Amino acid sequence: MQFGRTPQVHASTNRRATFSRWSTRMVAALTCLVAGQAAAAQTVGVITGRVTEQGSGQPVAAVSVTIPGTTNGTLTGEDGRYTLRQVASGNVVVSFTRIGFEAGRTTVAVQEGAPATGDFQLKAAVLSLQAFVTTVTGPTRKIELGTTTAQIAVADRIAELPVNTMGNLLSGRAAGVQVASAGATGAGSRIRIRGQSSLSMGNDPLIYVDGVRVISNTAQGGGSGPSRFDDLAPSEIESIEVIKGPSAATLYGTEAANGVINITTKKGKSGRTTWSVFTENGVISDPNKGDYPSLYYGWHTVNGAVPLTSCRLTQVATNICKQDSVSSNNPLNNALTTPLGNGRRNNFGLQVSGGTDRVQFFVAGDGQEEIGVYRMPNLEIVRLKAERGVSELPDWQVRPNALSRVNLRANLTAQLSTNANIQLSSGYVTSTQRLPQNEDNSQGLMVNALGGTGGRTDSLGSRDSRGIRLYGQFAGPMGDVFSVQNRQDIQRFTNSLAARWQPIDWLSTRATAGLDLTNVTGFSGNYINESLPGNGRVNGSLTSARTQIAQYTVDIGATASNKISNSIGSKFSAGVQYFRNLNEQSSGTGTVLVAGCTTTSCAANATTSQSTNESITLGTYLEEVISFGDRLFVTAALRFDDNSAFGSSFNGARYPKAAVSYAISDEAWFPKNRVLDNLRLRSAYGASGQAPGNNAAFRFYSANSLTGPNSAISAGAQLAAVGNPNLAPEFSAEYEGGFDLGLFGGATNLEATYFNKVTRDALIDRDIAPSGTGLSSVTTNIGKTRNAGVEFVLNQRILDRRNLAFNINVTGSSTRNKLVTLGDGVSPIFTGNRTTQKNTSGYPLFGLWGRTYTYNDRNGDGIIQAPTGTVGAANYDAGDLTISDTAQFIAPTFPKLEVAISPALELFDHKLRINAQFDHKSGFRKLNNTLRHQCQGGASCRGLFDKSVGLEAQAAAVALNSYGALTGFYDDGAFTRLRELSVGYQMPDRLARLVRASRWNVVATGRNLAVWTKYKGVDPEATTGNSDARGFEEFFSTPPLRTVTFRMNFTF
Repeated sequence: MQFGRTPQVHASTNRRATFSRWSTRMVAALTCLVAGQAAAAQTVGVITGRVTEQGSGQPVAAVSVTIPGTTNGTLTGEDGRYTLRQVASGNVVVSFTRIGFEAGRTTVAVQEGAPATGDFQLKAAVLSLQAFVTTVTGPTRKIELGTTTAQIAVADRIAELPVNTMGNLLSGRAAGVQVASAGATGAGSRIRIRGQSSLSMGNDPLIYVDGVRVISNTAQGGGSGPSRFDDLAPSEIESIEVIKGPSAATLYGTEAANGVINITTKKGKSGRTTWSVFTENGVISDPNKGDYPSLYYGWHTVNGAVPLTSCRLTQVATNICKQDSVSSNNPLNNALTTPLGNGRRNNFGLQVSGGTDRVQFFVAGDGQEEIGVYRMPNLEIVRLKAERGVSELPDWQVRPNALSRVNLRANLTAQLSTNANIQLSSGYVTSTQRLPQNEDNSQGLMVNALGGTGGRTDSLGSRDSRGIRLYGQFAGPMGDVFSVQNRQDIQRFTNSLAARWQPIDWLSTRATAGLDLTNVTGFSGNYINESLPGNGRVNGSLTSARTQIAQYTVDIGATASNKISNSIGSKFSAGVQYFRNLNEQSSGTGTVLVAGCTTTSCAANATTSQSTNESITLGTYLEEVISFGDRLFVTAALRFDDNSAFGSSFNGARYPKAAVSYAISDEAWFPKNRVLDNLRLRSAYGASGQAPGNNAAFRFYSANSLTGPNSAISAGAQLAAVGNPNLAPEFSAEYEGGFDLGLFGGATNLEATYFNKVTRDALIDRDIAPSGTGLSSVTTNIGKTRNAGVEFVLNQRILDRRNLAFNINVTGSSTRNKLVTLGDGVSPIFTGNRTTQKNTSGYPLFGLWGRTYTYNDRNGDGIIQAPTGTVGAANYDAGDLTISDTAQFIAPTFPKLEVAISPALELFDHKLRINAQFDHKSGFRKLNNTLRHQCQGGASCRGLFDKSVGLEAQAAAVALNSYGALTGFYDDGAFTRLRELSVGYQMPDRLARLVRASRWNVVATGRNLAVWTKYKGVDPEATTGNSDARGFEEFFSTPPLRTVTFRMNFTF
């Protein structure tokens, strides 16, 4: 009998035997590969050199300089110089690679006792088929892959980008990657790679940092929550690689169906120690301030003896009342009541890197403080000080939205010998975050400001039960709303150790082990008499929760390279991976607090809870790559996974992969001309999956209290889940094909890709026959979805002169998804607020549905008349609306089209740089739930009272209140936004030397500076919650905030 804790793996004998055979064979293969090592004594020498950019002659830092076939390598310093020691004498090939440059090689003659020189010039290029990409089997040349991988060179650009989160950093920089960021300070990002494919298991990608899987989930609920992905500091990142979908992520195994994001942090460089310092200050504002929807009220003259408190247009149309006037009220525009102000941002960082040829180090610290735009109105500060008899209010009450975070990092690379090295990566994060009550919260601050009625003004004597003026606010004085705390404290360690050993020329081995450990302490609630009256919390209510999440990673693999003939090569890889995720939580809630009490321990009523969830995955893989003439590459691979959440009768998951990459332009017979530089054709098929919920496969019980004779209470157990021993992961198989094209001497580079992903065995809760247990469903593998589209990347260099350079980068994708089938006997699944989304066969996931209508002002009075009388009776009048009998599909909630255009201009010998990003999304609709609430529960929208608003808005209000139809609030969410703008200038060297710096640049940046849209709500990107089930719904949401910063960067 299982209670509470997630059951461990209960595999059948057959399943264990199958995996045992795989593991035994894998260990035997690795043993055979290593067994043949033979050490040969040889003379050694040293290679030194400098890497510069072709054309400008400027030094290129952070270039990876390696000797192919060995683990001997280093990075160039800020001056472009490098040194390789312990190099075998003779003619040695040296390889140079860096994101943003074409890879290159040179041969250096090495003699014992005499340093050899290996200078090299790298050519800048966006599309480089020789560039290296991080894969499960290790760094792999891009030309060998049959899939497309987005590479973002962060270290080169981060100092001049207006980004403060990892979500901001990804946005618009990789085709097919969509980032939805909530507006509040510290609220998390929702990342989707190639759209949505899973109805119930989520669509988040996996995140790896320096080879270790890390926690990246975003809190979900009625409002926006923090994202663990945003715990990382962008200033620490060297590069990001986005591996898109199962066709590319097969070897990452179960959970990689939604793609993988590989993050590499900065490493040390040999040479003199380099110090980098930056400081940044900025202002945060709400660009929609003054544009929020006002609250309306219709005033009237009483007809006959029927006194009315308001007069709606529908009542005017039927002569129930006659409006004298229409008034409006907006607490957000009232200086006495508005919670909107300006926020601020401060960021400071220090980085040190250096080392010898054998050991390099990188140490960094990054501290930031950000205060959001919400501020308690001065009127309320004065009132609460007087009521409480204090001179100051707590800062968390005055400014309820804030983030304070410190990131520390130490990375170490050591070359143990000419054929072995290790890398230690260690990161620590501590943060305190405050998020206000907001969004889908009846006592949230924006609900309080915009959820009332236009008639609640002082002229009506509107006050709460204590006699405090409301100024048109919904629930009560804003100071009471601000007095509820919602805080989260984080302490997080992310550590990894990676080792590489090349015992013989044709064999390289690798091992990585790491732990991502996160401790979260959450605190929410209010103290006694510090809340809205009448809400059950006035006597105090506190909740404290402690969560520890541990993500373990062990990855061991080997690759054997062999030259079958002069033109045919083979590369065989094998490996074993182990992942364990352990989530332990305990929480306590206390109500009715003693005066002065600040913890749950002094509450009159207290409850506690505890939970533990564990997931374990053990996987093995095999991969073979055959190359023909170093231009045609054929790959075949297979991965086998076992997971603790699989049913006991399921014998593990098998994920196949096949890929072809063909640099056809390298063929001797291919036409050569000045236009076409290179052309690569690629195609791939691969599969991955998503595991069921940790408990979904298992039959287990929960504790319960039983009442016996004489009302005696005893402990008992109750069936909590029936389980499913046949439960398997969702299986996602994807085909992709495309080409990479270079034209006009590298001036034009184009990547285009088509993808088609089918997910079968989708996990769906299917209804079961009623029983005495009260259980109504069981999770089964029964559904099927399809997700397909195209994506492209275009980089166009228009001018490239010393004093004037201009290029444009465009990324884009078009995506469509469809729920192919829910399975036999499964009814449509409704999601979204007020079940506005219907998931049914043949239509998009999370699509908007509703009853459609048409309207016609029959009498031409400028008012849409509502239906009156009784249906079927003689007095029935259908009014000016004609509405459908059933709900119809309206539109998807996920954008079909996304395009990001990023122009870059450089002037005055590349010293003045101007960068921008325009972001466009279209092909979707979103629920304007704020306006829906005002037209229904709040009874304050303009369409109810103001004739001048037009017939469309009136019809939406009538359809909502007369028929419950929400389709009038499904707005077109298409927009184009000026997402980023930055202007950076490198100060003259003579000025830099005055502050003893080798480099000094200043940067002014802006984010979310303008938006062009037909959306009728506050902002097309104002979203509620972080789940796909809410779509991009706006419900009293914080819009994207405008941030303007000034930054200075120094290098010493």
